[in-house]
Amino acid sequence: MSAVRWGILTTARIAQDRFLPAMRKARNADASAISSHNGKAAEVAERFGIPAAYTSHEELLADPNIEAVYLPFPNGLHAEWIIAAAEAGKDVLCEKPLVGSLEDYTRAVDACERNNVTLMEAFMYRFHPQHQKVREFIDAGRIGQIVSLHARFHFVMNRTPGEVRLQTGLEGGAINDVGCYAIDIMNMVMGRAPSTVYAKGASPADPVETTVAGILDYDGVIGTFDCGFEGPRTHTLQIIGTEGHITLDRAFDPDPGETARVTISFRDGRSEIFDIVEDQFKVEIERFSTWVRNSGHDVVHRELTEQNLAVRLAAHESLASGLPALVRAVQPIEHHRLLQEQ
Repeated sequence: MSAVRWGILTTARIAQDRFLPAMRKARNADASAISSHNGKAAEVAERFGIPAAYTSHEELLADPNIEAVYLPFPNGLHAEWIIAAAEAGKDVLCEKPLVGSLEDYTRAVDACERNNVTLMEAFMYRFHPQHQKVREFIDAGRIGQIVSLHARFHFVMNRTPGEVRLQTGLEGGAINDVGCYAIDIMNMVMGRAPSTVYAKGASPADPVETTVAGILDYDGVIGTFDCGFEGPRTHTLQIIGTEGHITLDRAFDPDPGETARVTISFRDGRSEIFDIVEDQFKVEIERFSTWVRNSGHDVVHRELTEQNLAVRLAAHESLASGLPALVRAVQPIEHHRLLQEQ
């Protein structure tokens, strides 16, 4: 299989520190172009050996050599650029969370389906093999029936001027930035969205919530999460069952080369430890490139994306009302039916 030719629509830190180094290790992907409005594209292109550098994202999208793009813009701009990339015929790997509203979800998915391109929400943690280990334990019944789940993701934000994650107009806030990971992992473990969400948030000085805790009711199985921008970095998951529990100490974003530890503990006091090292960005890039080459164009992990959006919408509703909120299933336009009628 020939390598997929990628365009990188940013020179931001996530591209330079994580995505581009991972792409260098990927077996089926090449960074073929990079773009930025800040004048840094040529410098970054030289550093990473990228053949083409553009001073606008529109120029990159017009490059016929580019097959897929990585899109890590502020949350509130995702839908606009997904649509632009789809109209240019590019497959799209868009940073999480994909979008923040039902309207934007429908617009983005419709554009991708009309233009026959692949779209995926870039939850890179899903591709770390520690989560395959967790699924193996659960499917084998090693911890019995799941009773509760508890996810946590915090870090101290550097409050630079114009920080996009602190802006309401760009869909900032702790739920969209880090709480989405906790929500996603619990939905993935349970195989469904919860029925209700109760969330409480706080913010000492910012216009968005910077610390949030929430309760997700999976019809008798309780999930809890807390997340924020104020405390030391921690990202953990614990799944408690009737016969034991599973703990992940680097559940969402272990650095390349960093050990992620999976511990399974049993009622009789025994425990087993599994240390796993992997660059989850590399695996994500390779998997998406394979889908681009070999699969029918679609929304990859569509069910998880829709569940995550539904829960985040309910969590924000609960934050606003101070009451639990129902999780309403995402019901986008029936795209295939509409296309058939055209």
